[in-house]
Amino acid sequence: MVHDSWTSGATENFPDAQRKLLGAAREEAIASRDTLTLEYEKAMYSKFISTMGGVVPQPGDGPPRLDAQHIHSQAYANLWGKAYKAHQAGLDVVAMTGTDELHVTGDWRQVFTEGREVSQMKIKHGEGKASGEYTIGTVTR
Repeated sequence: MVHDSWTSGATENFPDAQRKLLGAAREEAIASRDTLTLEYEKAMYSKFISTMGGVVPQPGDGPPRLDAQHIHSQAYANLWGKAYKAHQAGLDVVAMTGTDELHVTGDWRQVFTEGREVSQMKIKHGEGKASGEYTIGTVTR
């Protein structure tokens, strides 16, 4: 037998309070150049998102969080807003992936502030890339 317990209206505010707390910790770690805390905060934010319940439920997840769709939708809206801002500034939008990756041509630093704070943009390094630059139409091996 399954029972649901809706114990408090305040629990719906928990994700937002957690997000603000992690954002503040991130800003403080960046300001004090505390790389240990910054990496810890990134790991905790990732865990927070992955354990709160996904938009597409996985077997064994249990009942989905009612606000998960809203949180993911907001992330997509933020990305689309940045793409629109880039387009309005004359940059070509090449790709948008996930909820946080925007690929553009042109000088994006004229449009966005570079940094590691939540509202700022940074070049994503990954899979052996030395920088976030690549040529469209080439194959990377």
